[in-house]
Amino acid sequence: MGKKGKKMAAVCLAGILALSGSGCSGGFPLTAASGASEEAGQRTAGNRLEAVQQLGKLRIGISADYAPFAFEIPGEAGGIPYGGSDIELGTYIAQKLGVEAEFVEMDFEACMNAVEEGSVDLVLLGMLPEAEREEKMDFTRVYYKPGRQVLLVKESQKGKLSKLEDFEGKTVAAQYGSLQAQLVAEQLPGSYLELTERATGAVLMLRLGTAAGAVLDEAMAQKIMKERPELVLSGAELPYDAEGIVGGVVKGETELLTEINAAVEEAVEEKLYLDWLDAANEQAMLLQTTTR
Repeated sequence: MGKKGKKMAAVCLAGILALSGSGCSGGFPLTAASGASEEAGQRTAGNRLEAVQQLGKLRIGISADYAPFAFEIPGEAGGIPYGGSDIELGTYIAQKLGVEAEFVEMDFEACMNAVEEGSVDLVLLGMLPEAEREEKMDFTRVYYKPGRQVLLVKESQKGKLSKLEDFEGKTVAAQYGSLQAQLVAEQLPGSYLELTERATGAVLMLRLGTAAGAVLDEAMAQKIMKERPELVLSGAELPYDAEGIVGGVVKGETELLTEINAAVEEAVEEKLYLDWLDAANEQAMLLQTTTR
């Protein structure tokens, strides 16, 4: 990512080949990566929830390039090398199911394919519930409503870039696969959209002067401005109307979806997800300042 040519590039998943248990009527779908004991558990399960409980793990697809939802933690010895609010949510859901969370890191589009094929049970991608995605999966309940989407600019340029139309003909950076990238494509058709691997990559482009603005969620923008006082809000924002962020479960697995929704609802009502998100924002910013 970080290249304009990467828009919607589908990635082929090696080893994700859905197999059906031949000769086992009503058997649970197997995956090519399954071991012998896993195959036995899946063959006897009547649905995916039973299989998850028999195998003792919930396979969760993530794309660890979308802070603060999921990101890599370099240099960590042992344990899960990922951080983010969606990592915390996935761990919490698995605990509520009485199983272990197994995170499978893939490209965003590969995650879409994986949940459609059933090689993962759940995807958590900081994802909006778009109609074409619903054809591939069943959505969980909303677990986060994004805030204002703003344009960050250099303080020296604020007077010249105070309205959306001021970005006409200029480069605007946003993270690939994000709400921000979608809004730029829809609302700033006259600008040049530069896609980056991470949101911090968009900020780096702005700092280096290769982009006139970086589109971010306001909460992240506020934290960045504390670290980078030379960056400010332009005054322009990109309005949107969306239900919020959801997870995706293998289509038709209503029992599993019900249990996952119960865990999600609890995390939302007890404000756990907001706490995880705030901590993830802080951690992502710390990683940015120590690696740039």
